[in-house]
Order: sequence, then structure tokens, then C-alpha cells
Amino acid sequence: MILNLARIKQTPGSVAEFDFQKQTVDLDFKGQDIKKIGPVKVKGQIENLGDRIFQVTGQVEVAANTLCSRCLTPTQIKLNIDLSLKFSDVVSKPGKDEEDEDIILFHGDEIDLYPQILEEIILNWPSQILCKNDCRGLCPNCGANLNLDSCECNIDNIDPRFAVLKQLLKSD
Repeated sequence: MILNLARIKQTPGSVAEFDFQKQTVDLDFKGQDIKKIGPVKVKGQIENLGDRIFQVTGQVEVAANTLCSRCLTPTQIKLNIDLSLKFSDVVSKPGKDEEDEDIILFHGDEIDLYPQILEEIILNWPSQILCKNDCRGLCPNCGANLNLDSCECNIDNIDPRFAVLKQLLKSD
């Protein structure tokens, strides 16, 4: 996912389109059982803003095969991430606006988008992946998938410290 700036580097206001696809990416989400992340499609444009600053805007589409957080059913998710990044090949001078803090430094005539794409995927990864919005999960006693079966377990887990309070409900 390398952008070559040779055509637009010398002309402020010039724009170049790009379109990349990578079949799989290597990400390690600790504690999550992700089978495959990919394909990753990146489409957008890079614009020379002048003052040796380049802005990348576009869209990242990611598909991943993983497991549902509640019932452990294999699930596929799709993420659409808006991309907006600024790059520069010069270190900003002290005293400029604080807006310049978001500028990513690069060297030469090429920008490698791959590390930023991985970072955007990580930042936009859902905290909980569900096979469907109303997933009922697994029974905590027998492990049955409550989306497929109902179980006969008595799920009346009461903290023993509060068990005495249940007696109050029975004494009418």
C-alpha cells in the first residue's frame, strides 16, 4: 500500500487517486479468536496541500471471520472506516498551530499507508462482536447455545449474602 508522490509532489493542489486491496492482514488481537482478517480494500485520493503537506482521504473496507462474543458461533463482520490523514516530509517548526500534531512524517517520494491502515482497523474494531443483535449467548450452567436450544437449567444464581432477603419475599 505504497503511494508514489512523484507526480504530485511539485505542484500544490494536485490530486492522485489510489485503490489498493490486500487479501489478508496480520493483526494480533489478544484474547479474541479471529480466524482471518481480509480482504482489506482501500480507496481514496491524496492531495498536495502545499507547504510539503499531503492529505490522504478515503475509505477502508475490512472483512473478518471471527467468533460471536456471546455464543461463539463463527461470524463474519464488515467494517467501513473513513480515512483522513496528513503527511509531511519536513519536521514542523515550533510555534505553529497545534493542528500540526496530527501530521505523520515520511521520507522520500513514497508513503507507506499499511501501518496507518492497521492502526485505523485496530481503533475501529468493535469491542463486542455479535452474530445478531438479539444473540442470547450460552447457558452459564450447561453451555447450551440459547439461540438454538432452550435448557432446563435453573439460573437462579443468588449471592449467598443476599439469600436471606429472598426469604422476605416468601413470608406473606
